[in-house]
Amino acid sequence: MTQIARTPNSSPKPRPPLSGDLAPLSPDPHVLQRRRHYGDPVRILGTMAVVVNHVCDMYLGNSDIMLNGTWWTLNFVDAAMRWAVPAYIMLSGALLLSPERNQTPQTFYKKRLARIGVPLVFWTAFFIWFSFRFRVPRGWDTPMDIWRNLAQGKPYTHLHFIFRIAGLYAFTPIFRIFLRHASRTMQISAVVLCLALACGDSMLGAVYKGELSVFMRFLPFVGYYLLGYLLREAYVSRRGLLCCWVGFLASIAALAGVTGWLIARQGTFQWYPSVQMMFYDFLSPIRIVMAICGWLIFVNTFRHPYPWKHGRSVVYWWASATLGLYLVHPAFREILYFRGLDALHPFGGDYTNVWLGIPVSALLIYVPSLIVTLIIMRIPVVRRIAG
Repeated sequence: MTQIARTPNSSPKPRPPLSGDLAPLSPDPHVLQRRRHYGDPVRILGTMAVVVNHVCDMYLGNSDIMLNGTWWTLNFVDAAMRWAVPAYIMLSGALLLSPERNQTPQTFYKKRLARIGVPLVFWTAFFIWFSFRFRVPRGWDTPMDIWRNLAQGKPYTHLHFIFRIAGLYAFTPIFRIFLRHASRTMQISAVVLCLALACGDSMLGAVYKGELSVFMRFLPFVGYYLLGYLLREAYVSRRGLLCCWVGFLASIAALAGVTGWLIARQGTFQWYPSVQMMFYDFLSPIRIVMAICGWLIFVNTFRHPYPWKHGRSVVYWWASATLGLYLVHPAFREILYFRGLDALHPFGGDYTNVWLGIPVSALLIYVPSLIVTLIIMRIPVVRRIAG
């Protein structure tokens, strides 16, 4: 057989993949432009869930109601809201980790810094001032506690999220290179390994009461971040979706039930890191199951565009305010508490009003936070602090 010599300017035909695992991750360029319809519901409902669980947190450690009916109500409601932060992280991974994105690291860093740099600095400074102004005089914190919290990347109870996401953004260009060249099997193995190591660290951290510093606060969330990318189009059958709901509800019951049992066994309550609250941590095995099941529910429930045009506009407008709402809402929560309008004392009531107190308190926090955020977003210079 006569062989045809290849000229210097000729290029070889592209070699086919060695296996299905090495096939291009997104061969269709239109996939990159497809809108993740579940993104806005995750943002909106996730922020609502965060507000509700922060309402419950205000009294979950109250010794006056420990392990009675009111406490169990707070415990179960709080447990049911614990999917939100992992879902935020997974959504970021689903949206940002596509290795086919034609974006240089410099462009990515510039865009992300504009998104979270100003909010991180402003709200950190604001809540440090807030702690000195309101929490220290009431004996909730000492000045040393405030600076220690800053060194641990959580200058206030909720700001851990923005420090974690900043660390994940820093490594995103590197993750994209890994995802571009790694087989599907290797990607799955990396996610399983990251989550397993983070889960083990979470359990040991509860026993030995260890916490990460501001520089490493993001590291346990790498597994969630990569998992969001892998499950960005994880469509399941109706039976599969039903199984996800069963797993999600079972994880809520397990989280609340095991936590109550551990507190009863230990005889005291202490926030994480502690044995009593070890399963409330973000990377506990129960919460990993909850996060995966909750994510699959969102992906499969909101897989199609909204059927009404004006509804799409409202949802997009509402979702655009969620980061600012998340950042500002603890200030309103504390104001409610100071005035006796919190979850267990709505309008001067008593502990029996918990079923009314939780939704009323959540609304009294959520609505003003949303209004303030929307106002901030309309002010040209100041709007950058809303993200």
